[in-house]
Amino acid sequence: MRNMTDSCEPPSPRAILASRSPRRKELLQLLVPAECIEVVPPRDSNEAGFSGLHELPQIEARLAEVARAKAYDVTDQIRATSGATPADCPLVIAADTVIVVSDSAGRSHVLGQPPDDDTWPEIVRSWFRDYYAGQTHLALTGLCVQTETQKIEQIVRTEVTFTSDVDRHLDWYLSTGEPRGKAGGYALQGAGSIFVTNIAGSLSNVVGLPLEVLWEILKSLGILTNPSERRG
Repeated sequence: MRNMTDSCEPPSPRAILASRSPRRKELLQLLVPAECIEVVPPRDSNEAGFSGLHELPQIEARLAEVARAKAYDVTDQIRATSGATPADCPLVIAADTVIVVSDSAGRSHVLGQPPDDDTWPEIVRSWFRDYYAGQTHLALTGLCVQTETQKIEQIVRTEVTFTSDVDRHLDWYLSTGEPRGKAGGYALQGAGSIFVTNIAGSLSNVVGLPLEVLWEILKSLGILTNPSERRG
């Protein structure tokens, strides 16, 4: 997908990405010129968790809450450091992505990042065998886009199906170290793609930023237009 804007002249304002993820920044650059993007991570890296939530509506509500909190945190930072009024605040884009699997009883579980210790390979191995092999799971992104006058929130779902024969490549995959620091223990944009047999929905959503949905939101706000429309 090529850039849909060529410069940060109007209608491309300064865009604040409320995320520490370099992958989200790379994806956003496909819609907004790099020189127009500023990364401002939330001050507090501690987010509301998903412990005890086993119904999809509950998980989605919590995910929306996390994305909303990120957007609020960053907007507050901008106002505090620059003295900007609400009317002066730029476009803020916040997102949070989780992997949701189902157990044998049909209950949903959110898989976060593997533990940051020596147990991570076995944890990821159990995830692949118990939740991924031959099954379909969900990648969910809570998206919050905020301007000085509007706030648009959306939950984006993508269904990801893995091969049943995960053991064939699992030892090799663990040896790459790629699962570390990845929600659900795999990276679709990397070597983890070797296990995927089908994707229903946005591929970029699994990586961390649903470009198709974000494009429509920015267009509805009058921030992006098609090149042919701008020439007119």
